[in-house]
Amino acid sequence: MRAVEAVQEQKIQTIANPEIFQERRSRIMKQMKGEVAIFSTDDPHNFYYATGFDQSPAIVILDPESDAPFTMFLRRANPTEILWDGPRYTPSDAMEKFGADMAFTLDNLDRFIMEIIRSNRSISVPFGDAKVMDRLDNRFTRRSNLKVHTDLSEIMHEMRVIKDPVEQRALMRSVEVTSEAHRRAMEIIRPGIFEYEVKAEIEYIFGKNNCENGFSPIVGSGPNATYLHYPFYDRQLQYGDLILIDIGASCDHYIADVTRTYPVSGRFSPEQRVLYELVLEAQNVGMELMRPGVGILEPHHAAMDVIFDGLYELGLLTDRNSWWQKRFYVHYGMLHYIGLFVHDVGHFADFIRADRDFYLLNKDIKGRPMEAGMVITIEPGLYFEANRMDYLDELLGKWATPEELRDFEAAVRPVYEQFAGIGIRIEDDILITENGHINLSESAPKTVEEIEAAMNR
Repeated sequence: MRAVEAVQEQKIQTIANPEIFQERRSRIMKQMKGEVAIFSTDDPHNFYYATGFDQSPAIVILDPESDAPFTMFLRRANPTEILWDGPRYTPSDAMEKFGADMAFTLDNLDRFIMEIIRSNRSISVPFGDAKVMDRLDNRFTRRSNLKVHTDLSEIMHEMRVIKDPVEQRALMRSVEVTSEAHRRAMEIIRPGIFEYEVKAEIEYIFGKNNCENGFSPIVGSGPNATYLHYPFYDRQLQYGDLILIDIGASCDHYIADVTRTYPVSGRFSPEQRVLYELVLEAQNVGMELMRPGVGILEPHHAAMDVIFDGLYELGLLTDRNSWWQKRFYVHYGMLHYIGLFVHDVGHFADFIRADRDFYLLNKDIKGRPMEAGMVITIEPGLYFEANRMDYLDELLGKWATPEELRDFEAAVRPVYEQFAGIGIRIEDDILITENGHINLSESAPKTVEEIEAAMNR
């Protein structure tokens, strides 16, 4: 099923329907612990999510008991600033375009905050919102019994996990623009050009669609494809290279994240093809599990089983059940949310995602069940950094004895060196639906046959 057929001609307006944001604010006010909520553009993603407003600085007060439950405060723009920086929204714009019940410039904010404090009402704020906390930290509040709850971040982060139809359409557009950029990259990739030239073509496609980079593009050729977040663009593409391109357009504030790996010559070598098809098979197996009710880590575990079976058959594992041998090849959880941020907010389950040694290879950790409206990437990969075998003691010494490491190295290094310098990642953006999922990035060629056909027209 084509993911974007119904929306290819649709352009999401910069200012969406105010009722969408009003409904979000109503949900926030029903869940917050404080009697009043105050938040600012210190957290621009959450601020935009709740207001549709994207000019900083600004602060909002939500007061469900007030005749004006949504009050916005924004910077006063003087004529000189407007001359240099262009027009800014006014308090009238905040009411007419963004649905504020009342709106003022920021120099009026303190009297509203003092009124809340004098009435001894509790306040909800986002965790770490410096603009708000600085306003609340004064001599009066230190003498009062002011109760401050830092619960707004958690509330909005959980709301952002399930994308409403407006968000889904915005993400569809971002993903389609990103897929177009991949198709353009395939047209110009050839030996002799530089990584920065590929990046420039990608950013041209973003720009002509009124989008921008959602994150710094990753464009790594040859050995640079083995670095997960390769940050430079200065290598010249060589015949026989692979080039890994991990990009995401940000359109109407929503960010895609799509990765493809291409042969610079237009044809995969036998070594490249066997690894590429292993990663692709792993992704396909994992993607089959992406539906409501399945734990969000279960596709990761299923995909990794495919990869480990393949690595064992190739002689890159000597013990299919060795935890530390498998950990040598797996570096990250291959699913994450996308949305207003490329690794969007929202919990996966009751575990710390930074503790990869705990959950990456633990099938008992399934994560929260997937739900319709989630938009999640799946991005298996294999990375054969040329000298990684030289660091076995440093990488694996806390789990394996020196004797085990030497035996592993003696058996695996000759095979590893056949693939040294190859890095492959395949990443798609998946919308979970009531009955399964839609691959939003399916228009970016992915199979060996599709890629080679497109690159050899």
